Parts: sequence; C-alpha cells; structure tokens
Amino acid sequence: MWLPGATTAVRLLAEHGVRLMVVTNQANIGRGTLTTAQLVMIHSGIVRELRPAGLTLTDILYCPHRPEDGCACRKPEPGLIRTALRMSGASAERTLLIGDHESDIAAAGAAGCWSLHVRSGRGSPPVGPRPHYLGSVADLFTAAQILTAVDR
Repeated sequence: MWLPGATTAVRLLAEHGVRLMVVTNQANIGRGTLTTAQLVMIHSGIVRELRPAGLTLTDILYCPHRPEDGCACRKPEPGLIRTALRMSGASAERTLLIGDHESDIAAAGAAGCWSLHVRSGRGSPPVGPRPHYLGSVADLFTAAQILTAVDR
C-alpha cells in the first residue's frame, strides 16, 4: 500500500513534531463504485499500519464528490484544506501541503498554504507560477528530508 520510503518519511516528520493530516478527493464514492464504509476501512488500514511505529495521523478528510459536481471541497477548490486548517488550529501561512497532483498544489495556493509536489504520485509537476509553490521533489522521503533540514 505504501510507496517506497513513505512510512520512513512519515516517521521522520512525526519525530520533528510535524502534525500530519490527509486531505483526499474520493470521487469513487460519488460515482457509486466505493462506499463510505469501504473508504473508512481503507483509512483505518492506513492508521493501523502506522501505529506499530508509534505514528498517528491527526485526521483523514475526504471529498466524496465527482469533479462535475462543482463542490467547494474537492481539490483544486480550497474547501477541504480550509476545513483541515480549522480543525487543526494551524495557520495557512505555516502549513505545507505535499501533493502528487496539480489539483493539490492549486488547492494549497487557493487556501494560502505552501505546497510541494512529489513526482512519485500520479501527476506531473504544475506548469506555470503558483502561489506559495516550492517546487517538485522525487518522493515523500525527499520532501521529509528537506522539511526536517529546514526545521533544524
């Protein structure tokens, strides 16, 4: 389930006191090919796999809508990220969204957050200028190394 180096990256971030949340588009719920209960089971599996390493996610938030629904929570809209910010009490200016798709980067910019693209996902790096966009890295582990180096 995890990409190579991803759990190590999560551990490194957690060791540096980074609060971790997941915000994800899940249009398969809106399409009827995945139920909310099935998604909850998938998310529970993610949390369960992190637990032996003493790692936790603050929360996993998802948008169940299809792209054509035009909701405010589906990335590239900023709604889901703004909800995560409210829930966590974090400020947008001190938040970094690490994403693997251009819609992640666009949503982060629209919410006023910093963003970093990882190429190990499903999308190419964004084209053109984006607000608060820091660039693209190979994978989550590289992103974690950069963040923890800056933290020192």
